[in-house]
Amino acid sequence: MKVEVSIDPSCKDPRILILTDKMTDEIAEIVKRLSEHTVDSLAVFSHRGVEIVNNKNIIRIYAEKQKVYVQTKDGIYTVRLRLYELEEKLDNQLFIRISKSEIVNIRMIKNMDISMTGTIGVTLKGDIKTFASRRYVTKIKKLFGI
Repeated sequence: MKVEVSIDPSCKDPRILILTDKMTDEIAEIVKRLSEHTVDSLAVFSHRGVEIVNNKNIIRIYAEKQKVYVQTKDGIYTVRLRLYELEEKLDNQLFIRISKSEIVNIRMIKNMDISMTGTIGVTLKGDIKTFASRRYVTKIKKLFGI
């Protein structure tokens, strides 16, 4: 696949054009990734007010007692978005939903215990232990090639 960039001072809005003889899975994936709007950081709330957290620093995002929390190595924050809204905004190459109430950063997973029947025990950096529900086990195994 060739990639071409053309600089035109009169072009104020960047435009992406894909020239191909047929639609392939690879082209469909590229179009999907280009059209997805992901964010690199989140606005979170702490006792100090609003803070901006880079997605790479997020260990997990979870719902508890009708609130949504973002956990980093620096602390736990609240966020006003719902989990499904965060799941849509976050990069699916970096984050995965492991249960109805939790999304984890793939790069923060230390190990997974798949010996338990139906669920996967997940240990995250900072010795945070959590569980992936049966509903998401197939998705997780597929992601990691288990």
